[in-house]
Amino acid sequence: MALDVQMTAMGKAKGLLRLRCPACWQGAMFAHPLKMNELCPHCNYQFDKGNGYFVGAMYSSYTLSLGVSVAVAALLWWLGWSPWAIVAACSAAVVLVGPALVFPYSRVLWVWVEREGWLHDGTEDNATLRRNYLAQRGEGGPSDKQPKA
Repeated sequence: MALDVQMTAMGKAKGLLRLRCPACWQGAMFAHPLKMNELCPHCNYQFDKGNGYFVGAMYSSYTLSLGVSVAVAALLWWLGWSPWAIVAACSAAVVLVGPALVFPYSRVLWVWVEREGWLHDGTEDNATLRRNYLAQRGEGGPSDKQPKA
């Protein structure tokens, strides 16, 4: 298992679309579309950092929902729907379909942004990954799960 996985922009985009861990790009972030794993099944990266961590994901959810709405509006305009029908369909898309479709992607996007160091420098994440990796191999000191004396 590589600790520092270097990915191209295209590889990262594929990882985001496949809802993969931003640390190793292999483990799935979601057990199913509405249930997120606590840890990456491949590298044990902790996705949720605590209470309120995903409040920022609401912003990415809102932006992605607007993208869904614009795509629906463009398609319906192209099909010749009336403006009022387009407004009604876009409202329904944003309220009903948008959250279910966008929820996992908004969380993946938020964790990715945070992991890339846009919210902090990422040294804490790298130290945690290294500690977990060494604990899995039986090397290094005590893991986080053991009580401290």
